[in-house]
Amino acid sequence: MKSPNNNLLISDYSTQSSPVSKLSRIGFTLTIAAIVMCGLAVSGLSTYSIAQELTSTSQATTDHPGWAHLPGVIIRPDCAHEIPKGARVEIGKDGNLTGDVTLKGELIAHYDDCPEKAILTRQAARTQGGVQAQAQEETGNGWVEDDQWNSALGSSDDIDYMGSNWTVPAYPSEDDGQVIYLSNGIAPASHKFFLEAALVYGYNGMFGGNYYSIATFLVGPSAVYYSAPDYVYPGDSLTGYTQMTGKSGSTKYWDVVIVDNSTGAYSAGSYWVSGQHWTFAYRGALQAYNLYACAEFPASPRTVFSNAAVYHGFPYFYEFSYPNWIGVIPGYGGPTCHFAVVAASGTLDY
Repeated sequence: MKSPNNNLLISDYSTQSSPVSKLSRIGFTLTIAAIVMCGLAVSGLSTYSIAQELTSTSQATTDHPGWAHLPGVIIRPDCAHEIPKGARVEIGKDGNLTGDVTLKGELIAHYDDCPEKAILTRQAARTQGGVQAQAQEETGNGWVEDDQWNSALGSSDDIDYMGSNWTVPAYPSEDDGQVIYLSNGIAPASHKFFLEAALVYGYNGMFGGNYYSIATFLVGPSAVYYSAPDYVYPGDSLTGYTQMTGKSGSTKYWDVVIVDNSTGAYSAGSYWVSGQHWTFAYRGALQAYNLYACAEFPASPRTVFSNAAVYHGFPYFYEFSYPNWIGVIPGYGGPTCHFAVVAASGTLDY
């Protein structure tokens, strides 16, 4: 056993009736109360590969020792902030983080803007037809592969729910300081922010170690907020989802939740975002940092993100019947392993 047990109870949450059908389909009937709250061509499916925007994230890591390796960014650790369960983070009408964190209506923390820009490692979603250019560097740092869909929603409509199930894989057979993320989430058309429910292996500069943990993230260009992590174990069943819980003008209120259905462990964050049009769904995504060898990926080299459900039309939650999932494999800079995405089933091989 690589970590102590943690017996948190799901009963800290209250149950909602909307949308009941999607939550029961993904095997989880729990959500936070509304007020408080990403190829290879595989089997002929529509997949594609693209070149990563950064020429060398390995060099960026070398140039910034001690920075945290979080989903989609390498960032100063003092610009990443843990928020308590149930707390809210707000992005203002100008599209920037206010720095305020509230809990039960009271201000509990304020964080100033980061004095240095984060280094982006998350690939922006692309139109189909890009070319693969997987650089062969010594170390892998960045976005490895994903199963994504860009919905054609009008400006007044958003993806307001994205959820899927997956299983905690085996521990890597080699440990060398790598950080692995297996997650789902949503992004706006601008790709300025990312809401993510993540399984994490390794120490990312803020939390973790040679074990698995779960947390949710709001990733922005100047700061990262994440919910208090919890321990999980290989073989455990996970449900992760992002759900809109309210809307006021251009401000949308979100709950991001990840739950271990096997033990009851969970992590959850509430995020308020203004001025963003949320059109990208990521059924499943794999990211890696400080990775030197394929054996540093989980020893069970496949994760299936099953029972994916995507909704829009808040507050009514209309389900998309046939999302056109597309597999993407950017060049992450590390060793070439058994990367493949079966888009129709949400299968990521590594």
